[in-house]
Amino acid sequence: MIGWQITEKDKLEKISGNEMLDDIESAKVKITASLLTEEDIAVMSGEDKSVSFPIIPSKTAIGQISELGQQSAYLAKGTRVFLSSVSPCGKCYHCTNGREKDCYSFKIAGYNRDGFLKDFAVKPVKELFALPPSVKDAEAVYLGYISLALSVIDKLNLQKGQHVAIFGADVLGAIIAQLIIYYQGVPILLDDDDEKLLLAKKSGVYYALNTEKKAEKEVLAITGGRLANKVVYISRSKLSTDLAFRLCAPSESIVFVGFSYPNMKVALSSAIAKNLSVICVTNGYGNVEPAINILANNALDLSNYYLVPTKMDDIEKNVGEMLKDYKAKKKVGNLLVNMLG
Repeated sequence: MIGWQITEKDKLEKISGNEMLDDIESAKVKITASLLTEEDIAVMSGEDKSVSFPIIPSKTAIGQISELGQQSAYLAKGTRVFLSSVSPCGKCYHCTNGREKDCYSFKIAGYNRDGFLKDFAVKPVKELFALPPSVKDAEAVYLGYISLALSVIDKLNLQKGQHVAIFGADVLGAIIAQLIIYYQGVPILLDDDDEKLLLAKKSGVYYALNTEKKAEKEVLAITGGRLANKVVYISRSKLSTDLAFRLCAPSESIVFVGFSYPNMKVALSSAIAKNLSVICVTNGYGNVEPAINILANNALDLSNYYLVPTKMDDIEKNVGEMLKDYKAKKKVGNLLVNMLG
């Protein structure tokens, strides 16, 4: 196995080792593509003191099964799969009582267990999901985001025709907006980056507003003065949480969502005054299969978010540039790595 490991703060090193298949309930996967995101760079920077080094980054990977511990009715050697990044601990009260979705301590790739920036991985078969031929790799790399977005939809209790204000127009925000359309809601996507908003519009999101250009007045006009029925706030959007609370109608819900959560300081006084329900979503456990079905049914247009794969040889250079931008508080995009060479 060849991989890249964060050995200490700000340091990524190439490593080698063995990925041994020694469990009949597992499979060995040849990873073909791995996705690095701002969350991985934040971990590398030491933002979250609870993360222990060394650790292999990357929460998202696609691969092909190279070896099975035992014969499977659903998977075979050569099957193209998505590798789930999250699994329940199996030990807490909820896990031992059949409520794994409410696990107290999920195991997250690249956070509290090794991620997928490596050429081979051994995973339990239950954490591998076969990809149909109709789902392209360029779309499948976003299954983690789609699963997370579906968890948001579950929490929103969305009704037909309801307005949902989404703070953050990165790929996660755009996916949430498109899913709200799919479930017959009306998304209002907000950001301070016109380039991100334009991409979302090209992907079918009609209301895409700049937060620095009278967004509050526009939301009032769109909703007929009622404000948004629901609000979704992307944890790394760096947008005004005060504006998010102001745009939410009284006695409604606001969902904070993200794989990680920077040191956010949120004043809850306005939320309390408006009797808002504050909900947090940090993973998409249990939603990978529905997410694959969403892609297979062409319910999302991700064509504007396809990434150009980069070479394994350039990993350290590219990650170094991402880290530099992160520390300079510049925009950090996603990096797709071709793990075949």
